[in-house]
Amino acid sequence: MPDPEPWWRGYFDEVFFRLHADLFAEEDSRVEVSAMRDLLGLPCGARVLDVPCGWGRHTLLLAEADHAAFGADISEPLLAQAAAGARAAALPVRFAGADMRALPFRAGSFDAVLNVFTSLGLFLTDEEDGRVLREALRVLRPGGTLLLESMHRDDVMADYAERDAWTLPDGTRVQVRRRFDPVAGISRESLRWRRGDESGEKRHALRLRTATEIDGLLTAAGFGPIEYYGDWDGSRLERRSPRLIAVAHKPA
Repeated sequence: MPDPEPWWRGYFDEVFFRLHADLFAEEDSRVEVSAMRDLLGLPCGARVLDVPCGWGRHTLLLAEADHAAFGADISEPLLAQAAAGARAAALPVRFAGADMRALPFRAGSFDAVLNVFTSLGLFLTDEEDGRVLREALRVLRPGGTLLLESMHRDDVMADYAERDAWTLPDGTRVQVRRRFDPVAGISRESLRWRRGDESGEKRHALRLRTATEIDGLLTAAGFGPIEYYGDWDGSRLERRSPRLIAVAHKPA
């Protein structure tokens, strides 16, 4: 039975930001953006859409690198963080509140679209994720490119962590339990956190896909040719690659 309320509607709030922002060092984000530019062959001034953009950790760096950067996300709290970051850095980034299955941009508006952090797996089904890819194709100019980054199911399954825990720099203790449905390909996670007298719980689910499944979705959406990489260094995709990166071209 489908969930009565999609988990992602209220998940990406201020608590999500507080629990995750310190896990992504700026130096790592800079390495990732540099790799994106190389893999996509982005010239200065290229129009790039980061969707979903979250709190703009990549979007702002793209603008800093002299690209015309746009960000779109369904989360108002994360967009507020992104906009505040752009103002503080005096960067001309434009943000839009949007569902990535229905983007508020004209066809052919962008040279490149980014979809990272396993965001394609949020909607759990091939039908809905296919809508995401068709929208990305629509807003790309002919010859434009989509960069899709995801957890690599083959690698995740080799060392699937049913329990995990860590402590954030502010002292917040986070504990996680996960379970994986190998038929549906869905990993469900329960995250509990505590800091002093404050505590809470968040739950989410992600569709994890193999390279074969990703390739099928991209091809069905109309992309081609498609190149695959196993990490931001441009290494070849292999069974134990830590991530799956697809660079998918819109036919000219």
